[in-house]
This record gives sequence, C-alpha cells and structure tokens, in this order.
Amino acid sequence: MSRSIIAVAAVLVASGCAHDAEGHRVRNTTIRFDERSVSGPGFDNTLEEDGTWATSSGARYRLDGDEIRKVGAGFDGTGGLVRPAGWVDVERRPDGLVFTPSWPTSVIWTFVTEDGLPIPRDLEMPLYIAAGFGLEGAIVDLRTPGSEVVGIDLKPDCAVVLFDLKGRQVAGWVTRNGAVCPEPRYPGRDALARLVAVRNEVWESPYRARP
Repeated sequence: MSRSIIAVAAVLVASGCAHDAEGHRVRNTTIRFDERSVSGPGFDNTLEEDGTWATSSGARYRLDGDEIRKVGAGFDGTGGLVRPAGWVDVERRPDGLVFTPSWPTSVIWTFVTEDGLPIPRDLEMPLYIAAGFGLEGAIVDLRTPGSEVVGIDLKPDCAVVLFDLKGRQVAGWVTRNGAVCPEPRYPGRDALARLVAVRNEVWESPYRARP
C-alpha cells in the first residue's frame, strides 16, 4: 500500500471523540488548509509572494499551468510531494480535479464534487499538498467498517475520502498508479448520510475558514 492510501485509512484511529447535539462522534482533522497555507503535526506549508509554496524544511513547489513542479533545492521530509526530476499533471474536470504524478510508483488523486461544479483554482495546490500528507475525512475502503453502504465497488488499491470543502461535499479518490478501480465519481447525495448513520460519526472540515 502507498503512503497516501495508508494515511487516509489511519486517521480513523488517531482522531478525537467529542460528540455533537445528535450524539454523533465528532472526528477532528489534524491537517488543515486554506487558500494560502497547509499545516499539520510537524509541518507548515505557505504560499509565498513569488507564487511558490514553501515548506517549513525549505522545499518549494509551484503550480505552472497544468503542472506542479519542485522548485530549487530543499528537502520536505516526506520523500517529496514532487520528485526533483518529475512533475504532477493537473487535469481540471468540470466537476473536480485529477493529480497524476509523472513517476510510476505513485498514487493518483481525483477530487469529484457532489454538486458537479469545479474546484476553485486557488484551492488546487492546497488540496494536492494536503492529500500528500494524508487528507482526513470519512474513509471508504475495503478495510474500514461501514464502507459497503456507500455503493462503491471496493478494490484493494483504491480508497475514497469524503469531506466538506467550504460547505460543499467532495470525494477524494486515491488509487495506485496502474490499479484497476471504479470510475471516480461522487457516490450519491445520500452516501455521507448513510456513513454517518452506520458509523455514528461526523468529520470536521479540513478547510480552515478565514477569520
């Protein structure tokens, strides 16, 4: 399993256990982002004035048109969100985004919105960075109980994380490069409600609202 697929599955164990007014467990995300920053335990990424995204350890990344590339030297401590000699293709769908790394031993992230509308351009890099560190939300995969109620044909090298993005529901599909997986789509308007009912839990949005 890739680091990204493991990361989306592991957060269920590490999250908190507060409860809302309906008695659901409230899971707290540790990775937070907005249009200008992505942060979590031990790391902080910020958008600089020159348009690059800087990590706390010195690595920098830039979105140029339809590609994300590493800029200059520096090490980010994760093995690299983008490899020095590689890049990440960005495909903008009418209903979301696809991030495809150029190196073969990687995972592909596809974000699909429930409302069928695009994801804002200023959230493209934050989403990619957050996904690289382990995006948190309601996990749908073969190993997580309750996933079968969503109606997705579950496969070993495919996982989905459902999360809230500025009041909009998004499905983040993460698949091993070359794996045979279902066509990425939002799994239905009542999918999240079914998961909440089965798991008795809700997730805080990873989006950090501006003050």
